[in-house]
Amino acid sequence: MSIHVHLATPEAGAEPGRALRDCLVANYQRLHRRLQRHLGCADRASDCLHDAWLRLGDMAALPAVQAPEAYVYRVACNVALDRLRGERASLQVQEPEFTVEAFADPSPGPEAVAEARSELRALERAMQRLPRRHRAVLEALRIEEMTRQEVARRYQLSLRNVDTALRLALRHCAPCAAAD
Repeated sequence: MSIHVHLATPEAGAEPGRALRDCLVANYQRLHRRLQRHLGCADRASDCLHDAWLRLGDMAALPAVQAPEAYVYRVACNVALDRLRGERASLQVQEPEFTVEAFADPSPGPEAVAEARSELRALERAMQRLPRRHRAVLEALRIEEMTRQEVARRYQLSLRNVDTALRLALRHCAPCAAAD
């Protein structure tokens, strides 16, 4: 059922938007369902219809309206659009990193990849120059993730010798990786 409201020139002292407000109230359920489908949120549809009701009451003069329900719906859509624009502007002002990070590719760029490859080659060269025992201890502890006790048993070393071999290996490799 569609209610058509004839919008005449309001009487002196009457609210100009009264007829449109009455149309909104009379067709609230249908407008709400339609706006909810459009916005995807029942609460947002309710809020926009409420704001539309307020906006219609604030109108100083009425335009010539042929279809009041369609006009009210359009006012509610405009309210929703204004709200979305305001929320978007608020996000950009309050959280500028949100908009940048949302589109930024987290993977390393060509420069970072080339630098990492260069560092890896330098580390490989440094490890190849290590004494066999130092290299074996470093690989067992850092790559194979063995415990100090397991490395000591495997290579028949004391824990102190394991620590010393590791310290010397790291000391040897650190400047080589940073130099290239």
